[in-house]
Amino acid sequence: MTNKLVETLEQHKDCRASFLKEAIFIAFEAGKKISSCFYNDKCDVQTKANPADLVTETDVAVENLIFSHLRTKFPDHCFIGEESVSDGTQKLSLTDKHTWVVDPIDGTMNFVHKNQNIAVSIGMTVNKQTEVGVVYAPIKNELYIAVRGFGSFLNGKPLSVSKNVTDLSKALIATEIGSRRDESAVTVCDNIKNILLNHQIAGLRCTGSAALNMCNVASGAIDLYYEWGPCCWDVCAGELIVHEAGGITTDCKGNDFDMMSRSYICSCDRTLINEIVPSFTQIPPLAK
Repeated sequence: MTNKLVETLEQHKDCRASFLKEAIFIAFEAGKKISSCFYNDKCDVQTKANPADLVTETDVAVENLIFSHLRTKFPDHCFIGEESVSDGTQKLSLTDKHTWVVDPIDGTMNFVHKNQNIAVSIGMTVNKQTEVGVVYAPIKNELYIAVRGFGSFLNGKPLSVSKNVTDLSKALIATEIGSRRDESAVTVCDNIKNILLNHQIAGLRCTGSAALNMCNVASGAIDLYYEWGPCCWDVCAGELIVHEAGGITTDCKGNDFDMMSRSYICSCDRTLINEIVPSFTQIPPLAK
């Protein structure tokens, strides 16, 4: 279906065909690089602003690989990457121009610990809206793709969010504790406590990857995912994959989704969002 989607876009003379084709190609190349060292002990681990926010040489190398390829193919486009922004070589600024938003390894903590929940996330935006999204989990060999207006797919098969969960008491929910180890972590846990006590939810999962949490909503494996703290590179591709699978995306107040807000909910149904938002009595300070 991946090639068929490219062919369909080409038949429509849609320029996004080339965006999708190149994003898939370089996602696979990045996946090869990640896979080649995944089971090795990581000796190059460094911390960022927070002790649980990690970066490795592989993160940097993969981002450079992706951007080098995309810049060759699309020299007039703009680029936002997690590691480039983190090391200060690039400003975090999303404009209306064609922009590639990339997380080279979403789930670096998992990568360091040889946990398979990691993904390459590549989104292409126009007018601050994602038009093409690719999330590739190389160790699991799962390729999620979406193009606005053309649906979303996992390894060629169409995706759809859950259709029969409209009550939080029956919902499987995902969230994350985050990388900070201060009072903000306590507020995250307070919200989890509220949700567990107020709604008696079916279950709670923390996978360690925002992109894969979103893809799990798109595939129906999770009914709702929420989190404060991730940045645009964590959610740019995943949000479109959810949207094209029939899901709903908002911020944590239930307002319109904004990938720069660092506050996100993805759900199979709007009712679940309306139910869960009042339980967010503690608003965590966002990681800087």
